[in-house]
Formats: sequence, structure tokens, C-alpha cells
Amino acid sequence: MPKQKPEPPEDLLDKIEEIGSIKRELPLQYRSLSSITNLYVQSGHVFGGGVQYMAGGGKILTNLVFERRGDGTRDVRKYKPGDWELKVDDTLVLCRLLQRASRVPDGWLADKIAAYELEHPVDLDLFNSARQAYLQHREELLVIWEGGSPVERLELLLQVFWHELEEEWPVEYLEASLQKQGQVDPVTGTVVNIIKLAWGLGYMLGKRWIRDQELAEAHLQLGRDLADIVRSRLKKGESRATGFAGALSAVVAKGTAEALSVAQG
Repeated sequence: MPKQKPEPPEDLLDKIEEIGSIKRELPLQYRSLSSITNLYVQSGHVFGGGVQYMAGGGKILTNLVFERRGDGTRDVRKYKPGDWELKVDDTLVLCRLLQRASRVPDGWLADKIAAYELEHPVDLDLFNSARQAYLQHREELLVIWEGGSPVERLELLLQVFWHELEEEWPVEYLEASLQKQGQVDPVTGTVVNIIKLAWGLGYMLGKRWIRDQELAEAHLQLGRDLADIVRSRLKKGESRATGFAGALSAVVAKGTAEALSVAQG
């Protein structure tokens, strides 16, 4: 008896449809990033009112071809199972991030849009004042950081930072996350160092070693440093200092809270 042709799972077809639909709506600079997982999905309208979807592990080679007809039914014309299917979930997650980033600032409040789009120069006098305070208290901050559970503290602060970035600043979250797609992640080391500095700024504020104005300028400069690094590694990076600084605010707050708890204890 002839072997039955394999049938693709319905959830696989659903995911390829969603990837294809998102890609059709993306601006060109975002669409070009959707294949960095090495899964290639193409789709387009065909005669009769349907949409044809093609997917596979190469730009030319297709492992799946099907049409969503105008009446809502599907017609699978080709399906070759393989390792390419392992890339579908990661590609779908990436495409959802691209979609969200491409829609910034839709749905944002006016004051958030204004703050995000404002190119605010760092006040060098206030920044240098915060820097001098940090240098003055660096040894003490290091002792405090190394006391207790520094690894757990760092893990918590990283979680806080990435969560805040993902929830509130989609462009910055997307572009920083793209650095993790390859074998070498050039951003993580920078993020760790900046997280420690942001925590230190918050701690110094709680101790009143720096003023709110000094914190604001130093904090913004940390956001700018991270944005510059992420943009420099992308051909058309759009990350802004405001986004990264906004996410770092949650880290600063943790440092301030820790300083206040020590003072009260």
C-alpha cells in the first residue's frame, strides 16, 4: 500500500499564518529582521481571494506551501517535515516583538510620547557631580554590593530591568534582544555593568550622597550609553536613551529602597 502523505499539524499552519500576516504589515526595516532565525515565511494574495503561505529553512527551498481560501478553508499543497519546524515558535515570538515595536508610540499617553521623543542633553555639571560622588563612595558601595547575596541581587535586578523594558519600551527591548540571536551576545556584559551603576546611583540617593537632579542626569547618561551600544550593532537601530533610562528607573528604585532599609534597620 502506498504511504500516506504526512499532514501538517493545525497549530503549525496557524503559526505560519500569523507570521505571514504580521510580516505583510511590517515596515521594510522590520520585515528584513524577521528571518534572522533562518526560517523564511512568505505570503501573498492569490487569484480567487485566497492567501498563499510558504515556509522553509531557506530563501528558495520551501518545506510547506498552503493556501487559505476565500471561504476560510485551507488547502495544503506541500509539506515536508523537518528541523525547520523547530524555528517556528522563536520566529513567531520575534515577529510579535517586531509588530509591537513597529507600532510605537500607538496607545501611549501624550506625556510619554513627548518624553520619549525629546532629545534631552545631559547636564555635564550635574553628571560630573554624581560621578565624583560615586568615585568617593565606590569602595563602600562595593562592600555593600558584595555583602549578602550579590549573585541573587544581580539576577533580580536583571529580571526587573528586562521586564520593565519589555513592558514599557518595545523598540529598546526588541533591539537589545536581537543581540542575543547569535552565538556572541555583546550586550549582556554592558547591561550587567550598567545595572550595577544604576543600583549604585539609587543607593547613593537613598543615602543622600547625591541629589535628585544629579541622579536624573547620571541615570539618563546610562540610558544613552546603552542605547549607543545597541544602535551601533544594528544597521538601523532606533533605540533611545529615554527607553533604556526608563527601564533602569526600576533598578535605581531597588537601590534606593535597599539604602533606606539599611538606614531604618
